[in-house]
Amino acid sequence: MLTMKGPGLFLAQFALDTAPHNTLESIAKWAHGYGYKGIQIPTWDRRLFNLDLAHDSATYCDEVQGKLADIGIAITELSTHFQGQMVSVHPAYDLMFDGQVAPDLRGNPEKRRHWAMDQVTKAAVVSRRLGLTESVSFTGSLAWPYFYPYPQRPDGLIAECFAEQGRRWRPILDAYDANGVDLCFEIHPTEDTFDGDTFEMFLAAVGTHPRCHINYDASHFIKQCMDYLGFIDAYHERIRMFHVKDAEFNPTAKQGVYGGYKGWLERAGRDRSLGHGQVDFNGVFSRLTAHGFKGWAVYEWECCIQHPEAAARDGARFIADHIIQATDRVFDDFARTGADMATNRALMGLKG
Repeated sequence: MLTMKGPGLFLAQFALDTAPHNTLESIAKWAHGYGYKGIQIPTWDRRLFNLDLAHDSATYCDEVQGKLADIGIAITELSTHFQGQMVSVHPAYDLMFDGQVAPDLRGNPEKRRHWAMDQVTKAAVVSRRLGLTESVSFTGSLAWPYFYPYPQRPDGLIAECFAEQGRRWRPILDAYDANGVDLCFEIHPTEDTFDGDTFEMFLAAVGTHPRCHINYDASHFIKQCMDYLGFIDAYHERIRMFHVKDAEFNPTAKQGVYGGYKGWLERAGRDRSLGHGQVDFNGVFSRLTAHGFKGWAVYEWECCIQHPEAAARDGARFIADHIIQATDRVFDDFARTGADMATNRALMGLKG
């Protein structure tokens, strides 16, 4: 067994236009002050990181690493959630995604898609330059509007959705393989990969690619009423990243897993700060450690109640307290018999 690394902090939800959350150096110092040892960088946020420049300039990468090393904090992984989701956008969401990209990409879904694919591919090169071995993204979604099977879905629709995902993602995964980096997809409602079955469909579509892996986040499973501990047992060989995020599911006579159209505060399933929800983190950390997970435990804050500053402060302690220092021996080693094969056979009444 191995001891996982942490605590780490995903910066996406903490970035602001005001200090200390508006530059990578200042937000790293802020996170380090709370006890974080690593930061996960959102590559789309130019206030913190310039992915295009990092791809073109090894000097820029060296400068970023040097500044963070001086602070005493590491880069855990690069995130391309934002760009990855735009690799596959159903037309129903075109206008909303256009609001999140540069003006020259708007109104042209193909141009936006190729930009997104290029961005995710660049993150493979930059990850290698930074000495990272994992990166996290979303698959995007072509099938999500057809999630509920009524009207009856035409035969072959979902199969073709995943086949197209395979055509789009295999070249990207090949680029990650060439750079020695695992691409870990966050299993998330609204993505085509939102549970174990859909991940297996995606994995098959990309030819069981050796670089296709999972970013584990129990919060997305508890809101679907899934066995999130059993998920670790089933997919531990593909789990290479870990978002530590809490959630709760409180169904009522009026609302269940679909959540109606209520705001985050009023939904039956909602994300919470660490320790404020229903996730059994003792079980999660134990299962991951038992299966040899050696990556970072990275806090992602998305609570609809607690202030992010308090959540960041408390989250570092929460993760540090849950990381299990893996044992290097068996508890009953003191009672070893020192038997050899001959003794073992004799114990069973066997000769020779």
